Amino acid sequence: MARDRGSPSLNDTATITLNVSENRPFVPRFNESEISVSVLENTGVDHLIYVFAVVETLGTAIDYRV
Repeated sequence: MARDRGSPSLNDTATITLNVSENRPFVPRFNESEISVSVLENTGVDHLIYVFAVVETLGTAIDYRV
Protein backbone atom coordinates (compact mmCIF):
# COMPACT_ATOMS: atom_id res chain seq x y z
CA MET A 1 0.00 0.00 0.00
CA ALA A 2 1.26 3.47 -0.85
CA ARG A 3 0.12 6.29 1.44
CA ASP A 4 1.08 9.92 1.96
CA ARG A 5 1.15 12.06 5.09
CA GLY A 6 -1.52 14.51 3.96
CA SER A 7 -4.80 15.18 5.68
CA PRO A 8 -6.78 13.25 4.72
CA SER A 9 -4.12 10.67 3.89
CA LEU A 10 -4.25 9.25 0.37
CA ASN A 11 -3.16 5.67 -0.31
CA ASP A 12 -2.92 3.04 -3.01
CA THR A 13 -1.53 -0.44 -3.55
CA ALA A 14 0.16 -2.25 -6.42
CA THR A 15 0.65 -5.94 -6.99
CA ILE A 16 3.49 -7.10 -9.21
CA THR A 17 3.53 -10.68 -10.49
CA LEU A 18 6.86 -11.88 -11.85
CA ASN A 19 6.80 -14.89 -14.17
CA VAL A 20 10.08 -16.50 -15.25
CA SER A 21 9.10 -18.26 -18.47
CA GLU A 22 12.28 -19.40 -20.19
CA ASN A 23 14.38 -22.36 -19.12
CA ARG A 24 17.84 -20.91 -18.67
CA PRO A 25 20.78 -22.26 -16.72
CA PHE A 26 20.67 -19.31 -14.28
CA VAL A 27 17.21 -18.51 -12.97
CA PRO A 28 16.38 -16.32 -9.97
CA ARG A 29 15.96 -18.08 -6.62
CA PHE A 30 13.44 -16.39 -4.34
CA ASN A 31 13.76 -16.78 -0.58
CA GLU A 32 10.14 -15.73 0.04
CA SER A 33 6.94 -16.27 -1.95
CA GLU A 34 5.54 -12.83 -1.01
CA ILE A 35 7.46 -9.63 -0.24
CA SER A 36 6.20 -6.26 1.03
CA VAL A 37 8.35 -3.17 0.37
CA SER A 38 7.86 0.49 1.34
CA VAL A 39 9.04 3.23 -1.04
CA LEU A 40 9.25 6.94 -0.18
CA GLU A 41 7.22 9.31 -2.35
CA ASN A 42 10.31 11.16 -3.62
CA THR A 43 12.31 8.03 -4.54
CA GLY A 44 14.03 8.45 -7.91
CA VAL A 45 13.06 6.37 -10.94
CA ASP A 46 16.44 4.58 -11.17
CA HIS A 47 16.78 4.01 -7.41
CA LEU A 48 17.36 0.42 -6.22
CA ILE A 49 14.47 -0.38 -3.89
CA TYR A 50 14.92 -4.02 -2.91
CA VAL A 51 16.95 -7.07 -3.97
CA PHE A 52 14.49 -9.96 -3.97
CA ALA A 53 16.22 -12.73 -5.91
CA VAL A 54 19.67 -14.23 -5.98
CA VAL A 55 21.31 -15.84 -9.00
CA GLU A 56 24.47 -17.89 -8.72
CA THR A 57 26.09 -17.37 -12.11
CA LEU A 58 29.75 -18.24 -11.72
CA GLY A 59 30.71 -14.62 -12.32
CA THR A 60 28.27 -13.83 -15.14
CA ALA A 61 26.32 -10.59 -14.66
CA ILE A 62 22.54 -11.00 -14.87
CA ASP A 63 20.16 -8.13 -14.13
CA TYR A 64 16.43 -8.54 -13.39
CA ARG A 65 14.34 -5.36 -13.17
CA VAL A 66 10.66 -4.72 -12.42
